[in-house]
Amino acid sequence: RLLQEMSCDPAMLIWLDGRGSKKGNPNENYARELMELFSLGIGNYTEEDVKDCARAFTGWTFKNPIPAAKPYGRFTWEFEFRPDQHDYAEKTFLGETGNWDGADIIDIIVKQPACAQFIAKRLHNYFVSDVPDQAAIDELAEVFTASQYDIRAVMRTLFMSDAFRSAN
Repeated sequence: RLLQEMSCDPAMLIWLDGRGSKKGNPNENYARELMELFSLGIGNYTEEDVKDCARAFTGWTFKNPIPAAKPYGRFTWEFEFRPDQHDYAEKTFLGETGNWDGADIIDIIVKQPACAQFIAKRLHNYFVSDVPDQAAIDELAEVFTASQYDIRAVMRTLFMSDAFRSAN
């Protein structure tokens, strides 16, 4: 769920050029950064995974990116899936083959042990210490997996841990 919310974040689609990704011309930047910076880390996917991931996110964009009536000031970005711009062909991503779309890709990512480790390590480093404690990271990763990828359960475990409350 966390990654699904992140993947529909307007900022990510804008900054990583995902909103213009179309069938026949997928933009790999969004796919690569989703895996490298937000979910798996370097070395846990291949270039072919990046290509098929990018194909799965084709057609994800926004309605009326800049309203003509309000070219300046605040406005709400509204997600839109454009089926005519989506690549419906079969894709192989992280060892799984199917007619994947962006939501399927996220489901496949969170099932990866590397994703649990990645998220647990980032949370531990941010809230506990810059020095990794692999046993504590493994515990958080296990909670992430056992809870069916519920970030609230991971945060609860982290905040209740002795390491979080330690003077260090």
